[in-house]
Amino acid sequence: MEKTRNHYWDNIKGILMLLTVFAHVLFQLQSRSEFIDKTVDYIYMFHMPAFVFVSGFFGKSQNSHSEESILKLIFLYIIFNSLMCFMFGYSSLLVPVYSYWYLLALIAWRLTAHHIAKIKELRSILLVLFLFAGFFPSINNTLSAARIICFLPYYMAGYSLSKEKSAELEEKPYLKRLPVGIGCIAAAAVIAFFAYDYFMYTDNALQMFAYADPIDAFGRIVLMMIAFLMIFALRCLSVNKEIPFLTKIGKNSMWIFILHRPFTLWISSFIEGKTVGAVIMAALISSIVICVVFSSNIVAKYMNKFAENGVRIFTFPEDKRFNISKLALLIVPIGFIASIIIQYYDGVKFDDIVRFFTSGKPSVSDEEMSSDSDDPIYPIMSDQQNVAFDNAFRLTFAGDLILLEDQVKRAL
Repeated sequence: MEKTRNHYWDNIKGILMLLTVFAHVLFQLQSRSEFIDKTVDYIYMFHMPAFVFVSGFFGKSQNSHSEESILKLIFLYIIFNSLMCFMFGYSSLLVPVYSYWYLLALIAWRLTAHHIAKIKELRSILLVLFLFAGFFPSINNTLSAARIICFLPYYMAGYSLSKEKSAELEEKPYLKRLPVGIGCIAAAAVIAFFAYDYFMYTDNALQMFAYADPIDAFGRIVLMMIAFLMIFALRCLSVNKEIPFLTKIGKNSMWIFILHRPFTLWISSFIEGKTVGAVIMAALISSIVICVVFSSNIVAKYMNKFAENGVRIFTFPEDKRFNISKLALLIVPIGFIASIIIQYYDGVKFDDIVRFFTSGKPSVSDEEMSSDSDDPIYPIMSDQQNVAFDNAFRLTFAGDLILLEDQVKRAL
């Protein structure tokens, strides 16, 4: 008999995926208005912690940290992060582009969670790491290090939630859960409202990068409070029944996550300049359309096949059959080489390249060599600029200005 799928968690993922795509459409437009800015920031306060929590809950299975599962994430990261690099001008596999940090983070969490779960006082250790990572700017987006560390408490919270404890809340009458969920949302909203202006949350702060000011460490604690309130609220409000579109969005959320980002960037550039109301409406409609299209069974079928064939490249190297996954993996190194060459020769005329390879000399005419015009690569300062530069100086002092008043006056 076929096992009935639990739609409870699919519905939570569906809500979070819709919020994610909606926020990503608006993310590039935050400077347009305070309303858009706050909308994005409030979503960012909890949507990824909640997603990570759900990932942790399902990370207990043996399959989640199997060789096939890890290789699938590695393959998808290499292909789609590289694709974004080629499209938007980046050139490193070590620094994830846009949302693809989550694939690297999943790899790290799935490989380590079942080991570190055995550590005593794990929650205290994770809280310390969560706070202290922000004091070290070197812990940044390289290999997604900052977010792997700072979102790990949410993953392990989900990991430590047993199916039995989860079922206790799921099976409670909905009318008893509903007011609790609404109360948690209200409490999170109140905390977020007062914390937002006090801690001056930036995009970097919401994405768990280094603190701009030591007080941001307290702001990060407040973010954790908001996130866990919203996680519990979502658990209280979700139901274990299929909801048209929403349940399927949650079920196939991985493929929406993988495919949606370039489309949100294009939509953002298209609606830039529109009124705030039009921007919000366009973001809402486009996020629903993106989620519905990319959660379809057809997309899921071919994306699953693409990922499985990608895994076979590593696990069955003797398989000589050609497929689109092998082509995609071959394009990655070629694409990086091409992008490096394009960047290196950016601004160089085609005639210069031809002349260089045929004669070994750049095609610069005598007139250009003797021209008095400014060199666009190595500009020369004018006589007036030289005089200003030679006469310029800077006075720097540190300490209590009152006590150093005499020294400052003598320096002046």
